Order: sequence, then structure tokens, then C-alpha cells
Amino acid sequence: MKKVLLTNDVKALITGKSSFLDRAGIMVFTAATNAEVLKVHRDEGVSLIVTHLDTPGIKSEVLYETIRNSEALRDVSTILVCNDTLTQRERGKACRTNAVFTMPVDVTLLHIKMQELLSIAPRISYRVALAVAIQGKFKDRPLPFLTENISVSGMLIRTQEPLSKGDGIFFSFFLPDGKHVSGYGEIKRVVQTAEMNDFHLYGIRFTNIAPDVQAAIKAVVNA
Repeated sequence: MKKVLLTNDVKALITGKSSFLDRAGIMVFTAATNAEVLKVHRDEGVSLIVTHLDTPGIKSEVLYETIRNSEALRDVSTILVCNDTLTQRERGKACRTNAVFTMPVDVTLLHIKMQELLSIAPRISYRVALAVAIQGKFKDRPLPFLTENISVSGMLIRTQEPLSKGDGIFFSFFLPDGKHVSGYGEIKRVVQTAEMNDFHLYGIRFTNIAPDVQAAIKAVVNA
């Protein structure tokens, strides 16, 4: 389980703009002040902290110096967001975090950096028709689905068909460069919201794909 700690001012910037923080295996904590950041990290031992330079409470310089100087707290990745001024950039540099982002934040780049620090494969938005077959369902015939995004470890698909967590699937589709992709996966997450009406989102983890296929997907994601 990867634990991510966001201050409220940062959470308002980045949530709702991708499914990254909704993935299975990620737990998100929030804090209103830098003092709360220290408390949550002491209690939970989070993997990644993302704060704003002007988060209320103790100064960010003190927060990150405290974390660095504590043997119990220092094993964590850190990202700081600050305003794009000389003073703020210098203060951000002094915090010595793993990365500093200036406002307005490029959310896509921030998510990629967060995933990199968490050692999670990044995903790209990629919508394309794919065929999905599930043993014992649909009379064992492949049905058309749509991808929402894809990574080297899995993908998010959308459909009106009712599926179940744990279902094993065979999938087949084409990458943007025309390469045919097929393999097997397992449904690890099921999502349905009021905004989606009759549609469901299913998080798929790849369980059996050829190395050259995985390399092709990685090339697309990295591009």
C-alpha cells in the first residue's frame, strides 16, 4: 500500500483531474497545516508528502528540516508547490525536497513525478475500442469496450456491461502506432458514479502479456 499525504491547498489543485489517486493500492491522507503533516506522517509513515510553501502553521523550511533530521521520518519522498516568484523559488529550494513545482502547476507533470517517486507506472489517456472476452460470460464471445487510459501494468476500461472484481479477461486492441496488443488481465477495481449513468469503469491489471507487447506499451506511455 502506497500512502500519499497532501495538504488541503495542494489537494484542491490536483484531485479530480485524473484517476491516479483513485488507484487500488494508494491511500490518500490530507492535512490542513504543516503541524498536521508531521502528525500524520508520524502516525502513518507515508511514502510521499506534497505540500504548498504557504501551507498554514510552522514554516515549510522547518517542516522539511524536521523530517530530514528525524531517523523515523526521513524515509519519505517530498514535493513542494510554490508561487512563481524569486523569493518563493529560493525558499522552495531551501526546503530541499525531491521536487519543486511552481504555480500554475502542470497537473500532468506533477502526477508523473508523484508516480515516479512512488515507483508506480505512469498512465496516459488513451481511448480506443478493444475486444474483451471473459470465460462464461457473453457466450464466450469478445465484446467491444473502450479504454480510458493505459500503463505498462494495466489499464482502465469503460463499458455498460456488468463485470465483477476478480474476473479474468482476454483483451485485444491496437496502439497508436498500429501495433496489435493482446493478452490476459484481471479486474482489480470497479467504479460507478452518478455522473457516468449506466457506464462502469474497470481497473485491469495485466497478468500475462508478451514482453514485446509490454515494451510497446511502455514506449507509448513514455512518448
